Amino acid sequence: MSRIGRAAVAVFSALLLTVSVTGWAASERYLSGLSTVDVFGGLGGSSVWTGGPTNILVVGSDDRSGLSGRERRRLSAGYDDFGRHTDTMLLVHLGSDLGDVSVISIPRDSLVTIPAHTGPEGQAVPEHQGKINSAFSSGGPAVTVQTVEQATGLTIDHYVEIDFAGFLRMVDAVGGVEVCLPTPLQDTLSGLDLPAGRQTIDGPQALAYVRARYIDNDFGRSARQQKFMAAMLQKVFSAGTLLNPVALNGLVDAGVSSVTTDERLTRDAIAALAGRAGDVDLGKVVFTTVPVSDGNHMHEGESTVLWNTAAADAMFAALADDRPLPPAPKAVAVEVAPGEVALSVTPTGPYGQQAVTDLQSAGYQVTPLTAAGETPPTTTVRFDPAYPKSAATLKASLPGAHFVEVPGLGGVFEVAIGADYSGLVPVRSANTGMDNTVRSAKDDICDIPAVPAG
Repeated sequence: MSRIGRAAVAVFSALLLTVSVTGWAASERYLSGLSTVDVFGGLGGSSVWTGGPTNILVVGSDDRSGLSGRERRRLSAGYDDFGRHTDTMLLVHLGSDLGDVSVISIPRDSLVTIPAHTGPEGQAVPEHQGKINSAFSSGGPAVTVQTVEQATGLTIDHYVEIDFAGFLRMVDAVGGVEVCLPTPLQDTLSGLDLPAGRQTIDGPQALAYVRARYIDNDFGRSARQQKFMAAMLQKVFSAGTLLNPVALNGLVDAGVSSVTTDERLTRDAIAALAGRAGDVDLGKVVFTTVPVSDGNHMHEGESTVLWNTAAADAMFAALADDRPLPPAPKAVAVEVAPGEVALSVTPTGPYGQQAVTDLQSAGYQVTPLTAAGETPPTTTVRFDPAYPKSAATLKASLPGAHFVEVPGLGGVFEVAIGADYSGLVPVRSANTGMDNTVRSAKDDICDIPAVPAG
């Protein structure tokens, strides 16, 4: 079983613990099963939730200690117990008094700045650019939280880590979860074999459904996982679960037995959350993914993911202000990603330096030149017609620019920023197949539309 699958399925039960645990969770019987890890070093924050906006980082661990040997064989979970890894992260924003709950999937290969820290062997690791999931394997939960805070500009109040053994048992505890498939799905590596249509699947089937690797890409899988989380929340909040002591007992027991929390998520904090969770409106629990501009940006020989900086900043600013998520960005799909296009940029004009920053943020390979001479009235791009697809990408970003063909110029486009520069049009690589839909947990699983902009 892949690390992607092992980590991805784990986060679902952590989310359920966060938003659906009832007053039962405040009892010592359940809370005694929680493990804690030092994330914040005792610095800042409060251990008691008072109803204000709260950000929780939920990560999935590939820890298999909760599975028996028989379960590992049946689920193709493997026996590699050398360390823990995480390839899936969710940023869960609890609005004031749980009025709104936003769940943001963070692509595991997101290229971000990893802060300086001490590595697992005691070695000094300098600040560097890397995949966001490498923060966990290199620096553990504390560095993971610091990395997410630095990348998003948000303060993380709590940390939740969970393995996927609890996920399997939670699905079975509620009697399975409904999924709705427009077409049959088969994946021999994960054991997935489901017919089309609405159906209820049990724990092992759910595991195969959310971890299948070859029926879509990482972004398609994220969308599928979000739909499953919405369906599971519907089941958890149904009368059949909340009013069934046996089902509720099994659900909470399975969840807390596989959860590790930060040192500040104490009994009182969980009790405060639990006291309000029963009143959560599922229509105000929404799921989406950090907007991406390039899903295959090469960095030091590895494929990484670049965020759509402007759209991501708008999303995180909304969370910081405890506002509803902004509508999904309307990015133009291009065949050649910006990261594959090299530019030499002359930053003339009042917004020349801003243009350089914008182009770099969009992922273009930018070499700034020294501005000289007068500012042209229109941004001008000199390019070699031997690179038409790269030119199409830049034209999508700068639709008002004047493009001049220069045969033999080579692969570096020459860009002179003009007085007319007013920003870039967002573009995204078509290879992401990304779905930026904002989904509500209340929508029918067979028809989950975008949530109107609030």
